This record gives sequence, C-alpha cells and structure tokens, in this order.
Amino acid sequence: MTGLIGFADLHCHPNLKTFGHSFDECSPNEKCSVWYYDPPGRFAKTLNTLTGITRFSQSDFTTLSKGGAKIIVASLYPFERGFFINAAGNGKLSAWLSDLITGIGYDRIRYLQNNFNYFEDLENEYNFLLKSRTVHRVEDKDYQWVMASDWNDVVDIIQYENKIAVILSIEGAHVFNTGLGNYTAKASENEVLDNIRRVKKWNYPPAFITFAHNFDNELCGHAHSLEPIKRFVDQNSRLNEGFTPLGIKVLSELLSSENGRPIYIDIKHMSLQARIEYFDFLNHEFGDNQPPTLVSHGAVNGMSYNKENNIPDTGLFYLSDINFYDEEIVQIGKYGGLFAIQFDARRIAKSRFVKKQLKDLWKNKLPLQAAQMIWHQIRHIAEVLDKNGIHAWGTACIGSDYDGTIDPLPGIWTAEYFTKLSEPLIEEASAYLHKNPPLTMDENLKVTPEEIVTGFFLNNSLRFFKSFF
Repeated sequence: MTGLIGFADLHCHPNLKTFGHSFDECSPNEKCSVWYYDPPGRFAKTLNTLTGITRFSQSDFTTLSKGGAKIIVASLYPFERGFFINAAGNGKLSAWLSDLITGIGYDRIRYLQNNFNYFEDLENEYNFLLKSRTVHRVEDKDYQWVMASDWNDVVDIIQYENKIAVILSIEGAHVFNTGLGNYTAKASENEVLDNIRRVKKWNYPPAFITFAHNFDNELCGHAHSLEPIKRFVDQNSRLNEGFTPLGIKVLSELLSSENGRPIYIDIKHMSLQARIEYFDFLNHEFGDNQPPTLVSHGAVNGMSYNKENNIPDTGLFYLSDINFYDEEIVQIGKYGGLFAIQFDARRIAKSRFVKKQLKDLWKNKLPLQAAQMIWHQIRHIAEVLDKNGIHAWGTACIGSDYDGTIDPLPGIWTAEYFTKLSEPLIEEASAYLHKNPPLTMDENLKVTPEEIVTGFFLNNSLRFFKSFF
C-alpha cells in the first residue's frame, strides 16, 4: 500500500457466509472455511452491476491478507427470522430466494426459519470462529489471524507483517434472545440480562455491539434499512420508535463495569428517536465522563436535527435517517468514539454518484469515483468537528460491512481492493488542504494529506483500541 501501513476495518463479516455453509456438507477448504477465496470474476461483477447482488467473498481471511489488513472487527450476527419468514412464506421457496440474496446457504436458512433461540445461535457462531483454522498459505507465505482480548494482544499481533488481529463485535442486541415475540413468548428480562453477563465472561468478549438491527428486538426502535427488498420483508414493528424499559436495562447492563468490561454501543441501525434517547441517557447517567459511542458502518446525511439549521444539501449524501446527523458526529468525536464509513453504494451517496455502469467495469476510474465519495464523508465529519472545537481528523475510519450482503462501492469489490483508495484519497486531501478549507483550529489545518489518510485507514482505530480496549 503506497505510503501506508495496512488498514483496520471496524465492521466486516469473514464468518457470516462461512458459518452459514458449515450447515452444508463442507470440506475444510470449501465455503465453510474462513480462508475460502472467491474473488469476483466477470460474471459476478456483471451480476452485481445489474442487480446489486453480491455473490462473491469480500472479507475472507485470504482476501484480507492480500489487502493488507492489520486489525479487523469480526461481527457476529445470528440473522433475525424476519428475513426468512417473508412474503414468500417460511418454506423452501423463501429459503431459496433468501439464499440467492444473502449467499449464506440454503440449509442455514432452513435452520434459521425454525430457530427460536438467538443466543444459542450466537454461541454457536462464536465457537465456530474460535475453532476455525488460523493459519493459511497465501501466495507462498504463511498468514495468520489471531483473536485479541485486549490492547496488549493487539500490539503483540500487529507487530508481525503477516498477522491480523481479530476483535469481536455483535450486530444486533436481539442475540440476547429478544425480538421473538411475534413467533413465541416475549423476552424474559432475567434471561436477557443473564445472557449479557455470560457474553462478558467469554475469553474474547466483544468490544462493542450494534444495539439495533433490521427488525423489532423489543429493546428499541430501528431505522428503515431494507429498501431493495421492502416488498419482501416487513420491518414495521417498532420501526422509528424509541427505547423500551427492557432496552434501557440492557443498555445499562452492557455499559456497566461491575459485571465485566463494558461493551460499548454502536448506534448504527437505531431509529433516530432511539439515538436521541440514547444520547440523553448518556448525558443523564455519565455527564462529562461518557463512554465512547461508535458508528461501526455508516454514513453522514449532511443534516442537522433542527431542519431550520440545515444548509441546502450539496446533493451528494443519501438523505435517510439511517445515516447520521451533525449533532451525532459531535457527540461521537467529543468522547473519543469512531465513525466508520461504510463502503456500501446504497448508503454513502445518492445513487447517481455511485451507480456502476457495465461499460466502466474494467476501467481504472471506478476506484477514483469511490474515493471521491469516501472523501466527502471524511471532509464533512472533519468540518463538523472543527466547527465544534474538536480534533477533526481522528474520528473517521473504515467500517466496510463487507460480506454483510451490501452493494460494494464502484471498483472496490473486496478488501483486496482497498489499496486502490490510498493514492486518490491522498490527492483529495491534498487538494482540500490547499484550497483554504473552512477549518478554524490550527491542529486541524497543520496536518499532511498522508496523516489524514493513514488515520482513516489505521491510526484512528489504533487510538481507539489503545484507549478503550
């Protein structure tokens, strides 16, 4: 990577499809291996360009090794049943169609259609990853991924060129066995809180949790997120609502240091109302000593909570409340959190700026197009933070969401392509700094383009984990 030393990815899923295919008959080197390398060829790129469906591997450990990964946060995610009990029913047709979209395996989906215990599924996925092969030969060199339980582990691991430090997160607090009220009994408070304590006693407890996800979890409302398949699935239950009383208790249990290390909160997928209530909770419970807040895979929308204060939109950003407002950027930056930018064409910008064209598939301009969209996110975060007297360049980082059934940015098909972003991002940062940027703080102006981009790729994540892991 030209001028850079690798990357950290705050949110990817090297285990999602591989765990799914462990439900099939699968030999060690096939799709159930976290090293299974399935890069996109001509057909897969064409299919993605035409439909947005991603039928290739984006963040397996072979791809991560080739791309120069140093730290990745592997997100554990037991799928919610709402994906697979849908407009096509809850049988074989629904499973087949769902597998076409997700690529996690037909047998895995048939299991999930009948699963009534998310926590058991979480523990199974956790144990699957722990038992997965950690060493593999990639291009005549042995590479290894190593689970990290704290910052000291991370330091020990990343000193080696061919090792990747793996930190865990969880996507969706439904994993504590909530959100099944439409299918079985309502959540049990005692069971849910006990499950949180059990997770905190893992050898490798998660650093943070994406509190909400795509469906009602009986804890807080979620934002609308499944636009491409909105006629196929029903997200309406608790959509856009705030916290429930049980949700507040879960929040307190996760952030408590009395029952183990705190598990920090990732606000991606929360409804706007729930996010506002979450920040009110932090202000009330912690005052000026707040724990850090994360967006593990998100984008800005360029707006303020107060619509009267909104500057006319540049037309770049995707104006949805699943994306984040300026006040949220300030809250994250003020208390040392991270805002990880999602490499999803459906989220990072309006569609006309990231739409792939068949005629452009093998042209070199696609990574430049992606870098420009990423840069607009980094720049907006920096300007909002500077305006509020906060260090501008220490908050943005990568949270690709690769292998999370997303539509990748033009030309950045997998983590192996991340290296193609470094030079155009440096060029964008250089041009910005030389054009009288609207920044007021000296520390935000007296920075090199390389420092900005290296921070985004790796150093901002290192700072966070050194402070809070």
